[in-house]
Amino acid sequence: MKKNIISLLVIAAIFSACNSQTQQKESSGKDSSTIVGKQDSISYDEHNTKNSVDWAGTYEGTLPCADCTGIHVILTLNMDGTYEKSEEYLEKGKPFKETGTFTWTPDGGSIILKEKDGESKYKVGEGMMKKLDIEGKEIKGELEEFYNFKKIK
Repeated sequence: MKKNIISLLVIAAIFSACNSQTQQKESSGKDSSTIVGKQDSISYDEHNTKNSVDWAGTYEGTLPCADCTGIHVILTLNMDGTYEKSEEYLEKGKPFKETGTFTWTPDGGSIILKEKDGESKYKVGEGMMKKLDIEGKEIKGELEEFYNFKKIK
């Protein structure tokens, strides 16, 4: 008789443990979908480079060049969405100057310069800027550091 009661208690404990684990999985599944729902509804207008960083000013850097020692770039971003850009091919002559407008990406972290020959993309940060590739991704590899610009004013 004692063996039957102990067996029943063990079986009841097993069922109870299985039921508890199923409830935990279901509730954690609900929690993760709630989190995903919250992530999907995040607004880009909260805290980003555009509204949190002192980004307006002049940036300087030297880009790699296939047939010269580099392209010295000075880029000024103005609060009104305009820019002034000077590019000088080192050891090859006078600077080329261009002006135009730029827009912010929807996440407020990068800008897109509207240039005469297309577009250029830059990730903007506190006191710095990085030139991005045509798809808006950071350039990686041994020349990565040459795509960094420092804010000089």
